[in-house]
Order: sequence, then C-alpha cells, then structure tokens
Amino acid sequence: MRDYRVAEVWLACIKEGCEQSATLELANDAYVRVIVTPFLLGAANGYLVLLQDLSHLHRLETVRRDFVSNLSHELRTPLASIKALVDTLRDGAIEDPPAAVRFLERMEVEVDEMTQMVQELLELSRIESGQAPLRLFPTSVDKLIEPVIERLRAQAGRAGLTLNVVLPANLPEVMVDADRVRTVILNLVHNAIKFTPPGGFVTVSARLAPDASPDAVVISVADTGIGIPAEDVPRIFERFYKADRARSGGGTGLGLAIAKHTVQAHNGHIWVESTENVGSTFSFSLPLVHLPLTNQ
Repeated sequence: MRDYRVAEVWLACIKEGCEQSATLELANDAYVRVIVTPFLLGAANGYLVLLQDLSHLHRLETVRRDFVSNLSHELRTPLASIKALVDTLRDGAIEDPPAAVRFLERMEVEVDEMTQMVQELLELSRIESGQAPLRLFPTSVDKLIEPVIERLRAQAGRAGLTLNVVLPANLPEVMVDADRVRTVILNLVHNAIKFTPPGGFVTVSARLAPDASPDAVVISVADTGIGIPAEDVPRIFERFYKADRARSGGGTGLGLAIAKHTVQAHNGHIWVESTENVGSTFSFSLPLVHLPLTNQ
C-alpha cells in the first residue's frame, strides 16, 4: 500500500478488533474515506477495506460554505450603510431637510439593491427546484436577440462601444421560454458592456451548433473587454462569485448563476472562453423545434 495512512487504518483495525475509518485528502483536491472492518468479529481470517470517493461531497460543502460567506458579505455592506445613515439622521441630520432627503434617497437605493438580491435568490431557487415551469413555444432567434439589443443600444452608446448583431439567414426556430432566454441574453450583453473599455466592440451572434450536436442553436456574446483570469473561469457561474474585475463594479453576482440554470432548464449548455486584456465570449445552446412539435 503506497499511502501509509490507509495502512494505519488497517493496523488500527487489527489492534482494536473492530471497524476503523478515516477521511484522507489526496492529490488534486481528492478526498477518500477509508473503512476497514474484519470479515467476522473476533476472527483473524481477513479484513474488508472500503474506499469511498468523497470529492464531490467535499466540493459541495465548499460551495455551501462559500455561498454562506458571500451572502453574508453582500448583505453586510448595504446593512452597514443603512445603519450609518440612520445614525447620522438620529444625530441631527434630520433637522437639515436637504441632507435628510439625500440620506433617505441613499437608504432607498440600498434597500432596492437588497430587494433585488433576494428576488434573484428566490428566482434561482425556483429554477433549480423545478418550481418555475418553462412556457415553451417555437420562437425565432431574432425575436430573442433584437429586443435586448434595442434595449441596451443606448447604454452601449453612452459607454462608447459599438454593439453588433450577426444573424445568419434562415436559422431554424428554437423551443424556449422567450422571456427567460431574453433575460439570459440581457445579462450577458449587460456584462459585456460593463467590462469593455470605450472604443470596444460587443457582438451578439447565433449559429447552428456543430455537427456533433446539430439539433441546437448556439447564441454567443463576444466582447473586446478586459477578460477573465484563467483561475476564475471555472467558478464564474457560481452564486455570488465575482472575479477581481467585478468586485468594484456592483451587481449581486447572481446573474450568471441564473443564466446557467435557465439554460440548463432548457436542456442547453453555457460556457465561456476568455483571455485577459483581449476579451470574452459567452455562449449557450438552445434546442431546436423538432418536427413532431411543430405539427401539433
């Protein structure tokens, strides 16, 4: 046995004459539970060694801890701000009407941000638990993309960016909940605008999936922005996870998590390709309308 720790569990079982167990951390963040028990109590004719891979459970526990920690952090900032504003008003600022109005307006902003966070958490929970049923209808891809572009075109212009749309002719329809998919596209385009310096480009495009998966359309949002560090890419779709580039930019850190689960609810897949200081491309797939559905 190359790992002496497994042998130690076995030796402890021999010494005590009863079942022994231990959890070991291996290379590459792998966790294994070792259980050693005699074949027959009191007998010396052999031992059964069980190895249980707990890596996935350990990752889930890590995500849970991070979630609680991040949620606490996200709530602490607006709550501290509201507390400071209340204390200032109590200490006399309420007697100064213009200052009191400014403080109340700031408190309203903080409350609105917390309300948005709670609403997004509830939406994410409903999507994950299947309590937010999709209203699926055949929809053309341009009707998913163009309303979002028109909504954000002015924002892109104020940011000094060029917003492009590249849609090939005769793309087949997709079977989607249009409002939810538009929310995904809106989130991705908004992020692209947010993290692209003036003079850059944001391009929304669609294409048929590669031959390996010809029953889907892939929608992509590409930017020439600051990109995502390679170490952040695997975690970018986690709840509240913010790469360093996003920590000073506001937002709840829930948008990409909602996008991921919305796409998965459509039996699609979402991914990102990014290079720092070059740009990012977020892509996701949506299922085509199959012929039996169009005939119903």
